[in-house]
Amino acid sequence: MSAPQYAYSTQALPSPRTSRSPPPNIESIADCYATLRLEALQAFPNAFGSSYAIESTFTPDEWVSRVWRDDAVVLVCIAHPSIASLEGQWVGSAILRGPMPGHEYALPPQSGAPPFGSDDTETKWQMTAVYASASHRGRGIGKMLVQAAKDYAKSHSHTSSELGPPPTKLRIRAIIHPDNLKVLSLYESAGFVDVARINGKEAYRTNGDSAFWEMKLQTLSEEMKVYWSTAYVGVVLEWKGEIE
Repeated sequence: MSAPQYAYSTQALPSPRTSRSPPPNIESIADCYATLRLEALQAFPNAFGSSYAIESTFTPDEWVSRVWRDDAVVLVCIAHPSIASLEGQWVGSAILRGPMPGHEYALPPQSGAPPFGSDDTETKWQMTAVYASASHRGRGIGKMLVQAAKDYAKSHSHTSSELGPPPTKLRIRAIIHPDNLKVLSLYESAGFVDVARINGKEAYRTNGDSAFWEMKLQTLSEEMKVYWSTAYVGVVLEWKGEIE
């Protein structure tokens, strides 16, 4: 019997950037995202900064706050049976944070990060938590999510400047664990360039997850607490583009 055939699409979930108020089904949306996110944390426990032990304790309201947030948008990939137009199954997700002001985007000098443009001339974003379900891997879902992030950033960059001409450039950053070779390869194939190294605490901050840093430390041994807080081993990748 041949494997099921699917068509895939990406979608940005509702956020304050695109809607005045949460949709009536925001709890259902958050529940779908929670299911996929917890699946990701169980499938690849070492690939993400957070962990199943932390996020499995989130309440429904906390999951809503992870979806409906001012500083970021959740991107999902949906698998549709190619023979019918159905709502489909959520099989991939990512988070795109931004646009971030320069002072928030900046990394410590010891990271070796390159300089970036002013907020008037470029928008700055950070992508994190890319995941594809096991049964749908090898079908380009990661590439679709990265492209969706680029498209979203381009289309939402013009709103960042209230005065004067809009920015003409943008950059998207990702911070990856050095052992996560598949994701490193994914970003590099999408034009991202290795530019710096960073520690776990800074990765949490720039991902918008500072509130969960102490929870992360509680799951680590004393030795690993020091490692995550001080070792500059996280690979910092950047992609730069033009806003049309």
